[in-house]
Amino acid sequence: MARAAVATKAKKKPADFKRPKRKVGRRAPQAANVTSVGITSRRINLLEQSVLQDKGGAAQLTHRNLTLPELLQQLGHYNAHVRQRALQGLRELAGQEMASNLRANAGVLLERFLPALLDEEAVVRDAAVAAWRALLPVLRAGEKTLAPFAKLVAVYFCSGLTHLQVGVRQDALRAIGALLDEAPELLRVDAGREALARLLENFRDLLSAAQAQGIRMMNSYDLLASVDGSGSSAKSQNGRKNQKPSQKSKQQKKLKKPKAPSGALALRFAALKVLHKLLASVGSGVRAGSNAGAAIGLRSASVPTTKTLLLYPAPVLVASGVSASASSTASVAVGTTGSWQEKARALLPALLELWLECLEGETDALSDGHVEHMMYIVECATAVMAANTDRLLTVEEESKGDEFFQTSVRLCDELLAPESFPMLPSASASLAAATDGLGLLSRWHGMNAALSKLACVYLRLPSVLRCIKVGEAQQTESLEHRVRSYVISTLAKYQESAELRAVASMQNVLQPLLEVVTLILMPVQGHGESSKDVGQADNGAGDEQKLLLEAVTRFYVLCSPKSVSFRCCTAFVVDQLAVAMRGQQRQRLAWPLVMQWVVCFADLLGQLEPQHMELGRRSLLALISVLKQLPAEYTSGDQMDGVLTNLASFFDLAAAPDASMTEEDQQKMLARTRFDALGAADQLAFVALVYHLPRYPVALLRALTSCCKSARICNEAKSFLVDILFQRRDALDLAHLMSFLVSTALAPVDAGAVQQQRQLELVDHVCRTFLAMNLGNSLPRILAPTLVKAQAREVMTPVELHTLVLLYRACVCSATLPNEEQQKPRSEIPAEMERELVGLSVKILVAYAVTGPSSKEQKESKQHEQERRLVEICLSTLALGETNLFASFLDELLAPQEQSTVLIHRLRVLQTLVRTATLAEAFGRHQSHVAQLIQTVEKQHDAASEEVAQLVRQLRGDLELLAVGKLSTK
Repeated sequence: MARAAVATKAKKKPADFKRPKRKVGRRAPQAANVTSVGITSRRINLLEQSVLQDKGGAAQLTHRNLTLPELLQQLGHYNAHVRQRALQGLRELAGQEMASNLRANAGVLLERFLPALLDEEAVVRDAAVAAWRALLPVLRAGEKTLAPFAKLVAVYFCSGLTHLQVGVRQDALRAIGALLDEAPELLRVDAGREALARLLENFRDLLSAAQAQGIRMMNSYDLLASVDGSGSSAKSQNGRKNQKPSQKSKQQKKLKKPKAPSGALALRFAALKVLHKLLASVGSGVRAGSNAGAAIGLRSASVPTTKTLLLYPAPVLVASGVSASASSTASVAVGTTGSWQEKARALLPALLELWLECLEGETDALSDGHVEHMMYIVECATAVMAANTDRLLTVEEESKGDEFFQTSVRLCDELLAPESFPMLPSASASLAAATDGLGLLSRWHGMNAALSKLACVYLRLPSVLRCIKVGEAQQTESLEHRVRSYVISTLAKYQESAELRAVASMQNVLQPLLEVVTLILMPVQGHGESSKDVGQADNGAGDEQKLLLEAVTRFYVLCSPKSVSFRCCTAFVVDQLAVAMRGQQRQRLAWPLVMQWVVCFADLLGQLEPQHMELGRRSLLALISVLKQLPAEYTSGDQMDGVLTNLASFFDLAAAPDASMTEEDQQKMLARTRFDALGAADQLAFVALVYHLPRYPVALLRALTSCCKSARICNEAKSFLVDILFQRRDALDLAHLMSFLVSTALAPVDAGAVQQQRQLELVDHVCRTFLAMNLGNSLPRILAPTLVKAQAREVMTPVELHTLVLLYRACVCSATLPNEEQQKPRSEIPAEMERELVGLSVKILVAYAVTGPSSKEQKESKQHEQERRLVEICLSTLALGETNLFASFLDELLAPQEQSTVLIHRLRVLQTLVRTATLAEAFGRHQSHVAQLIQTVEKQHDAASEEVAQLVRQLRGDLELLAVGKLSTK
């Protein structure tokens, strides 16, 4: 069929000029060249740039030249990015040195800042949480800066936890976690119990099931199941129904890596982690009642004085104030029972429900995140149960229908059933042999340790255990036996391989295990059995206790003294010794076991570091308490020899690596901590250990001597060490003790004036110790060879001369015997020592008794003071040994001299001595002898020098005035 032709009308072309039509009654159009007189205006605000403003007087400025008030004003801006930059500016101010400005404006700052944590924009909330983390250390640095605003902070947190937006709830959890990390007392104490109860109630709502939140909860196992179901349905629709059963079983057995928690489950996990921190900060923790809490929290008291170190009234590791504080803490915990405990009880059903959701899949398929948060569930449940232990202990028969009681019973059924605890994956045997599985095993052991602590809480709740489906005796025995068996088997597994002990997460497993052992070893109270049953239980418990302590000890001795595991075991052992010393242990500790602990304590001394000194102090007091009660049969043997060897290495400051030693041994020796690395207070405390040692080998005494010779040891510790060895002189050989004291007194001294003064004080203390030993005339005979050898040097400093004079003085005092025929007693010292002492006295007095003219500054100098004290001690020694020494001293002083200048100087020395009050009585008794010596000098130099004659006349005049008692002495 032919298409019909369509006729089209030709379009008209537009005209070049359009001529408007004019109509009647309308306004005539304006001409094209008419000027418009209409005006349109708009206002533009030009703000001044902040970088151009002069803010020199501001306390703090950001890099954008903004002050704190400007930043706080921008927090209320309608633009989210402006609010974000304002929060970043607050974070910048918190990192500046002048951050005290923030503390001064804490009220205004928190009032403007806290709403930003609940902002609708995610970028603003992220910046707010980052600024919150930066502001917390600054605000907490001030005393009670945050405390007045604790309730305000808690109100905003509660508002964030109940917000409709999931993101706001998540960021509120992040902010709460940051606060619990930095200042947990703000929510625990300052906010009050009501605010804490509201927070716990909000956490319960976050942890509850999907129906309670209006969101369907779906964990990773549900997702995997849905994926498998959809896949199988698709295959069935495509005609793949005839799949072989063997292939299905292989696919089911194949392990699939679970996906990360998504949606509401991730929010519940985040809430669980923060709740774990909150319950831990409240103080409930893993304590099974106040007794267990006091046992775990024991810390040894510091020792303030040397008297306390040496003389313990009783072998007690902790001071009375510690137990008092523990009891007061327990009373406070009981007294604060109120609304927050009730809200904590409401958490238990939500925790149990979340646990059951996590266990819907296979145990082997649990991801790291699921295992971690399941551990949080167990620890939170333990904290809730421990906080309500008193309520469960006093429950009556008619009250057993209570929801919390029934939930507690159900929780025990689900978490602590024989098939649930201990919880290990089916592939644990193969994982144990693989290096890649070490971290996995550590993670599962951490989970089982948390379950063990929960079991220890239930073991102290007989009313709950009686409601378990299994019989009471069987359930109690089974649960307690499983806990002990798990602890012993786990420690044995880590003992077998050094690689397992070297795993980075080892301490995360060991510390919970030791806490479990501590809880098991505590006596169970409130069971209500008969005395016969209790006795049988104690016998069985004593054997179990012995097995537990032996397992811990076997692991303890295998650990390296530098490892974290060794320090954890040391803290555990110290606590157990404290409990044993107070008599609260079920069974007395065996001495072979305690001796292994003593060896480990001695090993710890060589690895003390500044950050672990508190543990070292506690170990020191524990070691002292053990040594005070050590039986005689354990004072010797290889173990005690090893302890004394380690102590000698610790105190030996002069030891150096030997060339015959291997390079590894040399490095170990240089890496050991020595006594001089401690502070002055710690040196004084650690010296006290020497008093309680059963014996003193020569190597140990040599090491102690090196301490007394070192300038890095405080003078109080040296004096204390001298006193200790003097008190224990019955356990020492006299020759060894005398060698120690003499070496201490004759130790070389640095050139510093302060160090020289301290050394002289120590020498004086040693001399008093010599006199207290009551050696009589044996002391001069013992010290004579040493003093002669020390005096043989030609050039000696005033400090060395002072030391010799003090030792000579001690010999004179020790050998002084009363004599009724003479007015003054005579010292029975050897004639050779008399000659040496006379020569030394003449040398000192000639050199320092008479000094030339000096300025005031020279007279007040420390060197001049040392010389003055040296002359005084020399004069007092001459006065003390007057009967033996004074006549010989005068003869030596006025001996014939070839040079007149020497004689003149000595006459001036004699004149100075005559005018000294210390020797006034001695010159009075030897006046005739002095007159004869002066006459002899005058005859020898009758016309040699006018100055000699003048000095002789002055001396005779002074002697005459001295005889009549009118000579002014000084």
